[in-house]
Amino acid sequence: MWLLLAGFVLLVCAADATPVGGRTVPDFGKMYHVKGELSLPHSEIKEPFEVWYDLEGNRSRIDYRNGTVRTFLIGDDLDHGTIYKITPVLRIIKCFQLKGTKEDPIRPQAALPDLQGSEFEKMENHTGVLCEVWKKVTQVGHKQNTYRLWVTRPEGNDSPATPHRFEMEGFNTLLESYNDKYTIDYSDFSPHTESDIFIPPEMTCGEFPDPVEEHQILANPIQDYVSTSPVSHAHRLFGPFKEKFNRQYKSEKEHEERENIFVHTQRFVHSTNRAGLSFSVGINNFADWTKAEKARMRGVIPVRKKDNTK
Repeated sequence: MWLLLAGFVLLVCAADATPVGGRTVPDFGKMYHVKGELSLPHSEIKEPFEVWYDLEGNRSRIDYRNGTVRTFLIGDDLDHGTIYKITPVLRIIKCFQLKGTKEDPIRPQAALPDLQGSEFEKMENHTGVLCEVWKKVTQVGHKQNTYRLWVTRPEGNDSPATPHRFEMEGFNTLLESYNDKYTIDYSDFSPHTESDIFIPPEMTCGEFPDPVEEHQILANPIQDYVSTSPVSHAHRLFGPFKEKFNRQYKSEKEHEERENIFVHTQRFVHSTNRAGLSFSVGINNFADWTKAEKARMRGVIPVRKKDNTK
């Protein structure tokens, strides 16, 4: 049976200690500009990005890798909003668009997690600063994620908070292992933006290429990282992958292991393709294979470490 629980861990740094009782959940405001760097330890990838967010204007913009890829989420465009993605394809700049629907309209994409349901846990020092700790843990099936966010906020709870670091650590209760982790380091937070920053360049834009299942993650990559749902778009792509390559696993445990490998492969593929390189990578028949399995296929024999204790 699939079980849905809610909880969350958030660290809020404050320059001065404040009373523990009567705390309010940090608020980042309805408009902001912030820079960040996404770190994927499993793939050894660090990907910088920059976000402009305007909730009341129903729009946002996210640039990846210092503007190599630009995404514009315009909620008031056309009937139900549109996402425009300006990206190099084998170093040729192209524009793709994804139109919203009545059932799934386009909304501004925040760079920060939703703190709804978070609870104050404790005070704690973080990088030499006294911090509030807010906790939220989410679980679906065997996937249990814990999220942490380090922020500062000036005196008075009415002022917008400033984010510094966001961390996700995933635990699989079936495998009994921590098999997922990523972090986002924030900088240059400001509660202001410029209106013309949300205007997409005048280009002819086409539809996103197949497969259709990848359109959402291609158009709006950061949504999976700041979401507090254990089941991401990358997880949902595992079903079509299994069907395409006729995957059948021996046990539920192997299924969980293969799905985890596939999710890490998805992240690596999409992040690499946002780098504007002279080549692109994609998902193939080996997307759920371990590094050792791929090495054996290439005829590479892993070198065993010498035991120097004898």
